[in-house]
Amino acid sequence: MKRSIALLLSLFILVVGMAPSAYADSASAIKSRMAQRLSQIVSLKKSGKVGENNQGYLTVRGSVSAAQAAMIKAENADRRAVYQIIAAKTKKSVSYVGKARAAIIRKTAPKGTWVQNSSGLWKKM
Repeated sequence: MKRSIALLLSLFILVVGMAPSAYADSASAIKSRMAQRLSQIVSLKKSGKVGENNQGYLTVRGSVSAAQAAMIKAENADRRAVYQIIAAKTKKSVSYVGKARAAIIRKTAPKGTWVQNSSGLWKKM
């Protein structure tokens, strides 16, 4: 399992970072959109309004504005697109990739971030 997670993390970095040629246009656009949102996402996680669920997506945990909710929805859509690219390359399901990414996020989440464990329980790191 650890080897699979390491492989998926490497592929995630590859897809978001240097996009394979078959997905270059879409991966490049995804990378750009995710980079533009990153500081706002980090801020929402620090405030406790958003957490990282056990499926590899953001979950609203507090009150957010309509604009913030739309941004979270867009981030999750882009994450799903990245997971789909990785799933196609690794012959794994999108769900498997998302769960593997969630496990990585749990291990690397900064202090104060809400994360959901594999059993569904939320914990503040």
